[in-house]
Amino acid sequence: MTAPEAPGPLTGLEQAAHLHSLAERIHHAADDLPAPESSHSLASISEEVEDQVRVIVGVFASLAHEAAVHGRAAKRRPGTADALAHRKVALMTRVADPLGWALAKLGEAVSQIGRLHEISADPRTPERAQAIDSARAALDDRLFSAHRHLTNAAGNLHRDADLLVAAASGSRRGSTAPPAHPNRPPAALPVSTPGPPAASRTLR
Repeated sequence: MTAPEAPGPLTGLEQAAHLHSLAERIHHAADDLPAPESSHSLASISEEVEDQVRVIVGVFASLAHEAAVHGRAAKRRPGTADALAHRKVALMTRVADPLGWALAKLGEAVSQIGRLHEISADPRTPERAQAIDSARAALDDRLFSAHRHLTNAAGNLHRDADLLVAAASGSRRGSTAPPAHPNRPPAALPVSTPGPPAASRTLR
């Protein structure tokens, strides 16, 4: 049986283009999140969060599908998948970690949105105003954290796409696993204070 031909630079470019495209989807989801301290109504913020949760879940589905298809192919034809295909799947699915933390933060944001809806229906009192300010500050913090995780995920994926090109061109040889990105659960990160979003952020 003839051994599979080694992947060339063109294959690497095609694989990298797939990762760049996925990174852009994540980056747009980050940009389309409501900005902290947005002047938009609570109803508008709720809809914007819902839209981006759908986008992120769609990206998760793409990652799971890619891993499943690769796994089925490897099972049916052991030894036929080239190293570049293995590396692409490894790099692509690694982004699921920061995406998961972003989705968790958006889940907390949805909880704060529900709390704000409840508080807003209460009679107007100083206590109500204070509770609204507290819940809104918590909502802004969760949105800021979700944006940070998404932009980190997109940036990591863009850099990983470049690794595929380097691997296909032969400038990176061997089967050494790529270095892990410093993704950590939110609980392990310093408590962030909502501040100005990244320069790529679309403010509204």
